[in-house]
Amino acid sequence: MTERISLDGKVAVVTGAGRGLGRAYVELLAERGARVVVNDLGTDVSGFGKDSTIAEQVADLIRSRGGEAIANDSDISTPEGGSDLIATTVEHFGRIDLLVNNAGICGSQLFEDATLDDFDHYWRVHVGGPVNTGKAAWPQMVAQRSGKIILTTSVSGLFGIRGQATYAAAKCAVIGLMRILAIEGAEHGILVNTISPSGYTRMHPAATGGESVFGRTLDPAAWLKQSEATMPVEAVAPAIVWLASDGCSETNRIYNVTAGFIQRIAIVTGPGFYDPHLTPETIDENHAKVESIEGFSEPGPFEPGT
Repeated sequence: MTERISLDGKVAVVTGAGRGLGRAYVELLAERGARVVVNDLGTDVSGFGKDSTIAEQVADLIRSRGGEAIANDSDISTPEGGSDLIATTVEHFGRIDLLVNNAGICGSQLFEDATLDDFDHYWRVHVGGPVNTGKAAWPQMVAQRSGKIILTTSVSGLFGIRGQATYAAAKCAVIGLMRILAIEGAEHGILVNTISPSGYTRMHPAATGGESVFGRTLDPAAWLKQSEATMPVEAVAPAIVWLASDGCSETNRIYNVTAGFIQRIAIVTGPGFYDPHLTPETIDENHAKVESIEGFSEPGPFEPGT
């Protein structure tokens, strides 16, 4: 039987940790021995407002259970906020072993109604947040020759949900960021992965402006009720602890985690069709081969010159 995973001595930073998934993460990380930094600006689901007591309450709870925790309300969507969060962590705990970029905002808006400013609003949190915190944590992890970073994507970006263009565009950009951080971090002992978590939070109602999920027409009220009953946030947290553990050496991976189920998601290529004199007509004639992913392969990182 596998030995119980312990995170004794490790320092973990989780953004958006005052509620929902982030709170479940820090509670389980602390239970397994990690010293945690609970970061939460305390905004509403759209990213507006501020309430520093949200993070404080969670840190207090963890300390009441015998764990080590501090609260931080830095705005990680800004470079200054990302720097402050990591500086506070290192000042208090002396190091950083795990950075979980969980903070997010949500809403529902058809693409035709969205402006570039709307897209920028989501980008600053979902992509800017990991960039700002990652930039601040990177030198610390490089100096330690170790560290783990977890980014958060979404089924919205990976597979699509109607009314989620602004959110999905940012969440899919996270995948590209993860790829490069994993490649550049490898020589420094830094492992970088992405999870696509599904746990019922206050963001679920905010995301149900449309009636179509993955191309299927759904009753939003029924979907919310089912999600609340079957997708507790606590069922996602074990994946975070596993990724944080010394026994996990995975990097450059995407994991879908929901309702007690975990699976790797991969971007693959099919065998395709080859013609050295490719024409629009030969593509049309061999359309079935072009579309097929039977016998797929998974490309590795691209190396210039190869």
